[in-house]
Amino acid sequence: MGFFSKILNSFKSIRLNEKNAVNGYLLDHLLIGSMYAEQQSAYLNSYETGLNKSDIKKLVETYWEIYNQSEAIEILQSLHSRNQDENLDVVYKAFDNPENYVDILKSNLPNEEGVFEYYLELFRNLKNVIPELIEQKVITDFSQLKKIKDSGWNYGRSVFLARCCYELGYLNENELKDYLAKSHAELKKYCSTWKEYTISYIFGRAIWG
Repeated sequence: MGFFSKILNSFKSIRLNEKNAVNGYLLDHLLIGSMYAEQQSAYLNSYETGLNKSDIKKLVETYWEIYNQSEAIEILQSLHSRNQDENLDVVYKAFDNPENYVDILKSNLPNEEGVFEYYLELFRNLKNVIPELIEQKVITDFSQLKKIKDSGWNYGRSVFLARCCYELGYLNENELKDYLAKSHAELKKYCSTWKEYTISYIFGRAIWG
């Protein structure tokens, strides 16, 4: 079984909060993080995750190195700004022109320490991931990813992480709502349908996860 089939088959149980459910457009905002929340066995329909606070704290500190409010805000903002990374377009162009990929990367990436190596590694990841995406019929060709990129993965993680930060007291409820609304609005610039979001999420998790 391929990597992507494993991802899709991991979504076996859905947890819903029967007491403090969010509805309407607020639920639409929340559901951007549904795939990530489901993988963590969290509620899909409330600001509360339904997870133990100790587990939330461990997740936030271990995986995100967030220990206070300022670090939480910085990381949450970075998950939005990742989607405006123009260097990703350079990598995609290199992937479309594999015979000249080194020249394309060197000519168009910032001349800063470690930058070329970082995006070269991403290029190599693409070479491994794209064929499997096609084999698993997640996409038919690479061009489907140029607009949606890995936005679903970034915004999906950001929404779930924001919920965790809310439960740890790093965000208040209004700040959480504003962040989720912004995530929803920005994601729509990349993904027009839930199918595109799902493809983008799977793609991002494969590349970065």
